[in-house]
Amino acid sequence: MSNEKLVYDGWLKVYNKDVNGKTYDILSNYDAVAAFVTDEFGDILMVKQFRPAVMKNTLEIPAGCLDIEGEAPEDCLIRELKEETNLIVNKDALSKIISYTPMLGFSKSILHLYHVNIKKSDLKSNKINDEDVKEVLWIDNDTFKKYVKDGKIFDGKTIISYLYVMNKKIFD
Repeated sequence: MSNEKLVYDGWLKVYNKDVNGKTYDILSNYDAVAAFVTDEFGDILMVKQFRPAVMKNTLEIPAGCLDIEGEAPEDCLIRELKEETNLIVNKDALSKIISYTPMLGFSKSILHLYHVNIKKSDLKSNKINDEDVKEVLWIDNDTFKKYVKDGKIFDGKTIISYLYVMNKKIFD
């Protein structure tokens, strides 16, 4: 595009975009998927991983980037769940929550959120196939709320998914 200039070209790309005489920094990053996984007891499946942007381990729902050309969000999510949690699910198990633009001020990337309800026994192994994930764990509803209140869970996709699933009747 004629009014954009590439200023950083890595895994992420940053452009300067001129609009009406003002220059904006625009981040070009991948669309992504995430799964809010619950079991028959209402417990929530979380992954612990180190995030260098905040220099700490975080508790989040499993997620990943749509970084394979032509891959559908559902297929990406199924792949990411296997990689991050060793959980095998099929498309029928996925219930769409919402797709939204989480960083609208500087990126047009879309995050696709899904809910997956499984039996706790469906998680056969804690063996993780993802180099970023340190631990896979179940958190009960009360602990989840406490962790959000205490700032131990502060990831937007995780909190939005929780609020949607716990208030689903409002959205139906």
